[in-house]
Amino acid sequence: MPIKLKQLSMKAIYTVIFLILLMTTTAQGQDLPATHNPKFDIYLSPKTNKKICPETNAIINPKLNWKINPLKNKDINPSENTQINPQFRPELNPNVNESINPMVKMNLHPSSVAGKILYIFNKSDELTGYLTQPSQNVLLCFDMNGEWTCYYVLTPEGTYNLFDKSGSWTGNYMCYDSKVGYNQFDKDGKWTGGHVK
Repeated sequence: MPIKLKQLSMKAIYTVIFLILLMTTTAQGQDLPATHNPKFDIYLSPKTNKKICPETNAIINPKLNWKINPLKNKDINPSENTQINPQFRPELNPNVNESINPMVKMNLHPSSVAGKILYIFNKSDELTGYLTQPSQNVLLCFDMNGEWTCYYVLTPEGTYNLFDKSGSWTGNYMCYDSKVGYNQFDKDGKWTGGHVK
């Protein structure tokens, strides 16, 4: 009788462990829906979809299309156009505008179900962070731990300039990939490999 009880207890323990693992896996799977996952849907990956890759599509490459390059187009350069510079526009600055500050409004964090989440990937399609949109013109950036790191501000061309938390333009930006998301570029217009879905 004690042996059967012991076997039953071991089965119960294994069942509980299995259920915990299943719940953890499910929770992680919900964190990255298939509709945003370039490893699940190759149409979302610049590595496999040449139409959304700036290395193979000149229209979405700011080195070749100066209209989307802030170093060549004054209208989208926050040093030239104060209308898209959060240092001159307090409504675009999370440090001044509490309604878009994730340290004040917790529903702006990616862990909140209230906010719309976009996902940031590297060139290998690995998840590297998250974006939430507190307003029409601002995207907040979070790392994998959900920590707020920076933010983007929309330009008249539909590109986004990247600002650090203090509101200084980093020189980096992202451009629409013409189909399903955005590609990230450094200040010299070189694709970082980063993309947003």
